[in-house]
Amino acid sequence: MDTVKAQQWLIGIFSVLLIVSLLIVAGVEMKKTRTFKPEIEIDETTAKCINCHEKKGIAVKLIDEWKESRHAVMGIGCYECHQAAEEDFDAFRCPESEFIIGKHPTPKDCNQCHEDQVKEFNNSKHAAAQIMMALKGPDRNVFQPTISTKHGCEQCHNIGNYWPDGSIGECDACHSKHRFSLKQARHPETCGECHIGPDHPHIEIYLESKHGNLYVAHKDEWDWNYPPGEPVPFSAPTCATCHMSATRTNKKSTHNVSNRLTWESQAPFSVRTQEYWGGISWQEKRANMEGVCYQCHSQSFADRYLLVADLVNLQYNEIWKATIDWMNLLKKYNVIKTDRFMYEGDFITAWPKEGYDEEVEHIAYRNWHHEGRRFRHGAEMMGADYTQWHGIWELQENLVKIIEYGAEHGVPEAKRWMNSKDPNKFIMYALYDIPGSTWGPSALMYRGQMPMDRIPNYWEIVYKNVKAAYEKGLLTDKQWALYEEIYKNKDKEIGRIYPLPELHEELLKNLNYDLKKLYPEQKLTLTPFNIPFQKGSGY
Repeated sequence: MDTVKAQQWLIGIFSVLLIVSLLIVAGVEMKKTRTFKPEIEIDETTAKCINCHEKKGIAVKLIDEWKESRHAVMGIGCYECHQAAEEDFDAFRCPESEFIIGKHPTPKDCNQCHEDQVKEFNNSKHAAAQIMMALKGPDRNVFQPTISTKHGCEQCHNIGNYWPDGSIGECDACHSKHRFSLKQARHPETCGECHIGPDHPHIEIYLESKHGNLYVAHKDEWDWNYPPGEPVPFSAPTCATCHMSATRTNKKSTHNVSNRLTWESQAPFSVRTQEYWGGISWQEKRANMEGVCYQCHSQSFADRYLLVADLVNLQYNEIWKATIDWMNLLKKYNVIKTDRFMYEGDFITAWPKEGYDEEVEHIAYRNWHHEGRRFRHGAEMMGADYTQWHGIWELQENLVKIIEYGAEHGVPEAKRWMNSKDPNKFIMYALYDIPGSTWGPSALMYRGQMPMDRIPNYWEIVYKNVKAAYEKGLLTDKQWALYEEIYKNKDKEIGRIYPLPELHEELLKNLNYDLKKLYPEQKLTLTPFNIPFQKGSGY
């Protein structure tokens, strides 16, 4: 009997092991279907191209790339993309064949098979990238040598290249030829080739964010070759996830990167996007982006986060107005010679060519083009340091430098500002704010020496500013309803109705102990807030 039981146990164990082995093999085989070494059939025309290139040793690696591509599997060879007519701008006759080929396959060629993708691209801001580079402005067309622009701005802005055949774009900016890999296009580093640097550090902001942190930790576990049109199977979003990929509510992916963008937050003023870019209203674009966020986040968190990012854009506009107002004041007193600085829709790069010959003009420019963008984009992409130290801090610092320059050159208003001892002098524009935090009630932050302590009726003031923005159509009905709900419960949102943790006094005591050790001769005491806790109190 014992022998029979032992045999049954052995059979059971081997059965389990067999099932586990089969599952492992199945998993490996499934992975192979996504990262496959394809079996391809090479037609006669393509074979001639390959044989000649391999014989001469020219661009052989590109042939290897093509052999790994879906194009190769589908029987799309060299000639299908490179065929040309005699009159084509890039026509070239191979010296050892009868072929006329096109040196530069363009979106017109891609359009033969990818009509929807080309159309979507043409309605996006990527298509306008070369126009933006060519706008007349001294920051590029006068202040920079042309040769630097060819390898600088142009290298990225050519994603919207104008071709002689009438098509626009560089498909291989994201899908490098000849593999045209979805995996590559989906990686954040592909976008980071251009979305990088002091004026648009999107890859840096992304990698700083929790999204980027998760990407770095888990990217090797992800299936980068999942079929187009399926919801993204990743545990965190990439650039493509938010701006291009299909979602659970919108099953179609898009090559229109403007389809979910609601702000022109790279511009001197943040304005809501128009319908041309994406073919839908900014409210519909917001709904598209919400569909992305809701895949991972609760609706309450995502809605509040997006509302805060919108308020940051409105706050930036006020700082930019103040920047231009001070520059106009310098002009009024003949401190600077530039014709004019305007903010009613004018781009600062529309200055006449005598601009940028004084450092103060550079500072004003950076308040839009560098610090102002980082402030907005950091808030939109969850990059705390770019919102704060690389954003609002440097915006304010630049603004003070402009005023200081005016005071040094005899501008009375600037002198009065510099001589003022009022800490509120730094708040020289309308304020936007929201009670509490996206991550939960803040039980300490709003009790400190912040503007809400120094400015009478602070919350009533910011409420009126946010309401005015809503009445101008800059916020949706849904957002205004959320803001009103948060404002109504501001005592709870800012944490004033909650007592401080018991550990608070001990932490404060030890911080002050450290302070006395550092500065024994000075009587310094840390007091993070002056307002005692009162249950139910608020501003």
